[in-house]
Amino acid sequence: MEIKIRNAIPEDAKAIQQIIAVGYRRSFAELHSKEYLENKIQEYLSPARIEKMANVIRDKNSINIVAENTDGKVVGSVGGMKDEDGNYQLIALYVDESVIGDIKFALSLVKEFSQRVKNNGANKFTTGTLTGSRVCKLYELLGGKKIKEFINHKRDNVSETEFEFDVNRFI
Repeated sequence: MEIKIRNAIPEDAKAIQQIIAVGYRRSFAELHSKEYLENKIQEYLSPARIEKMANVIRDKNSINIVAENTDGKVVGSVGGMKDEDGNYQLIALYVDESVIGDIKFALSLVKEFSQRVKNNGANKFTTGTLTGSRVCKLYELLGGKKIKEFINHKRDNVSETEFEFDVNRFI
C-alpha cells in the first residue's frame, strides 16, 4: 500500500477519532467490560471529543502524525505529548482495518514519531497499553522495554503495562 505520512491538521480530528474508536474496540474488547468499552467508543466519536482532538493537534507540545492512502483517506495515526518535564509520551497509535497486521506500516508511524521526538531534543519516549493486549505485543515487537505494570482504577480497573523506547533505535 502506498501511503503518505504527514503532520495532522485539525481537520483530521474526526478521521483520527474514528480510527481510534474502531481500533479500541478491536484491541481491547476482551480486556474491558462491555459497558465500559461501548461508553468509551461513544466518547471517542462525540463532537466534544473530536474538537478536543483538534485542539490537541493545535497544541505546540504535541506531535500528531497521520498516514493517508492514495485516495487521501486517513488510514493511520500516531500522536503524543511532551509533559512539563520535557518527557515525551506516545499516547495513541492506531491503524485502519485496511492496514491492520502490517508491522511495517505501524513501524513507519513510530519511526516518524521518533524522528520528531529526536528533533525536539529527546532520546526516548514512553507509552502504555493494557497488559496482555495485541498492542502490548506490538510494542514488544517494535523494541519497547517494559518498565512498569500497574492497575489503572480510572480505566475499568485493568492492568496496564508501560514501555520505554529509545528513539535512536528507529533513526
